[in-house]
Amino acid sequence: MTARVALMIALLAAVAAPRAFAADANILKVAPDSELQRQIALQPAERVRLRAVISATALIEPDANAIAHITTRVPGRVVKVIAQLGEKVKAGQPLALLNSIELGQAKAEYLKRRSLKAIARQHLEREESLYAKKIAPQKDVLQARAQYDTARAEYEAAWETLKLLIPPEQVSRLGWNEKGPPLSQFALISPIDGTVVKRDITVGSMIDPSEEPITVIDLDKVWVIANVFESDLVQLRQGANASITVDALVGQKFDGKVTYISDTVDRKTRTVQARIEVPNPEHLLKLGMFAHARIESALSAREVLCVPDESVFDVGGRKVVFIALGNGSYEPRVVQLGEAGTDLVEVAAGLKAGDRVVTRGGLALKAMMLSHAEQ
Repeated sequence: MTARVALMIALLAAVAAPRAFAADANILKVAPDSELQRQIALQPAERVRLRAVISATALIEPDANAIAHITTRVPGRVVKVIAQLGEKVKAGQPLALLNSIELGQAKAEYLKRRSLKAIARQHLEREESLYAKKIAPQKDVLQARAQYDTARAEYEAAWETLKLLIPPEQVSRLGWNEKGPPLSQFALISPIDGTVVKRDITVGSMIDPSEEPITVIDLDKVWVIANVFESDLVQLRQGANASITVDALVGQKFDGKVTYISDTVDRKTRTVQARIEVPNPEHLLKLGMFAHARIESALSAREVLCVPDESVFDVGGRKVVFIALGNGSYEPRVVQLGEAGTDLVEVAAGLKAGDRVVTRGGLALKAMMLSHAEQ
């Protein structure tokens, strides 16, 4: 059972069991051996140096340096589709197999010219040896050298042509092989590690060099493009820490850093785009998602009493935290908030340093509190 599922079970149990509350309306009681009690995590309120944050709307985009549009250098017909949409692939992994008459002819021409060059070289070496022994006349040597130069030029031309169609390392490994795949067959290869996010090919379809039938993106890191208002530019700096949230993933935050600030202000919105690089190892952030960015301000920090922002809840228009009293007892406490950081928030009134606030399991306590208030 995952922690998230266990917490939801505890939440439902808490709502359905009014007997879990003490007679004191301000105190919530949780059984010491309950699943909810095991899920609850605490953190003391502390005085720390807190920087203000810049709030901005944002959009999840791929890392432009981690996108590969897979195409072909020569027209070909698809004979086999290997990679599936959404599949994780490695660099060098074949994604599809194609057949191309043009490529087969170019490979055959290259192999022929390579063989003719080798034969011409052997003939030249033989004539040079005979001439050195005064067995053959010089004109035979000159004729053999001319033949070799011609064969070499034709070989170089065939090699250059084939290099335009397949990678040079594949050209160097090319040879006649009756048991191997036909010369006309080639593979579309992924140049990077990533996930197949586009695959517009089917067996039998023709692929042209102008098409991009497969796209692979490394989603382990994404770009979050934040739109920062012009008035906040004085607080914005490259390298600043940032936290990202999305409406689809309630309660989850993703940390990142500002790596680029645009030099252009949008004339209509009066905003500047700031790029935040965010690790995304579980691929929870999806491309195209709308997001909320909180970027650490460059202004001087102040030492204030702070709690994690996930410990603060809205209850009836008031800000509430849950204080651990011990022995499974928790007190809802109304607080007055000040400045917000990337993952901390200032408490201007309602707490003192050392008070232990609930950082995980607070949703269940909030549900217990509301259920108790309705009775």
